[in-house]
Amino acid sequence: MIYRHIVTDLAIESANEKGFGSLADKKTLSYGVEKRSIWIKNSDQAKKIGRDMGKYITFDAGGDVYSDKAAENYLAKQIATEIKNLVGITKRSSPVLVAGLGNRLIVSDSLGTRCVEKLHVTRDLNSSSLQSVCALSTGVSGMTGMQSAEIIGGVVSKIKPCAVILVDSLATSMAKRLGRSFQISSAGIAPGSGVGLDKERIDKSTLGVPTISIGVPMMLALRTAIYSFIKDYASKQDGAIDEFSLRERLKEESLSNLVVAPKGVDFLVEKASLVVVHAIELAFGINL
Repeated sequence: MIYRHIVTDLAIESANEKGFGSLADKKTLSYGVEKRSIWIKNSDQAKKIGRDMGKYITFDAGGDVYSDKAAENYLAKQIATEIKNLVGITKRSSPVLVAGLGNRLIVSDSLGTRCVEKLHVTRDLNSSSLQSVCALSTGVSGMTGMQSAEIIGGVVSKIKPCAVILVDSLATSMAKRLGRSFQISSAGIAPGSGVGLDKERIDKSTLGVPTISIGVPMMLALRTAIYSFIKDYASKQDGAIDEFSLRERLKEESLSNLVVAPKGVDFLVEKASLVVVHAIELAFGINL
């Protein structure tokens, strides 16, 4: 069994961990926002990095982004632009389906459902001047008895959308990214993969239409946090660590499967959901 050093849903973190960080294009934008783009073009790169083929764009916002409305709006506009670029041209009469994944009863996993609750849906308006948008929350299989992929696949076959937007909480390997990094990807999503759960993928190959995922990290694997901290600390002290012994000790102390969330996670989920909803509404012109 291969013991993964880090647990993350962010492609940029996987690329950095595997030594392929140079593949990412980095740009510093206004309001301290940093944009990192990585395009995994073939199966060989996908295997080495540990991510599926596709485009991944990550926006890292500053720690004070949520105290500045102008910064929030700017961030939402940047995300909206990437959503439009990845989805391509849509037909107003053909709906865009926004699916919120996760568990509403667990704060750190409630981003998707909170976004659906805030989103302006327009499919029922029958307006020729607005993009048709509809939304659903899939819940979790422990409550519904169905996988998110099954629910979304069934809805897609019935309403035949022109695109699907997936929104979910993610896992990160860096505490500073909690609640303040936004990943947009054309590769779809595998719910729960970041924290070791193996679920059926939801992407263009399974749904037949452009499938874009939007995620914000709200969880951090404890063993990842400890491992990263010790490794970083040792490097700054010109010290060496026995990585094998460290990993084994983490397992012995039963820390390998613990997932933690920041103290202010409710605030972060609420603010991040507002940014994501604003971005989706800007992308499809339904910011009513």
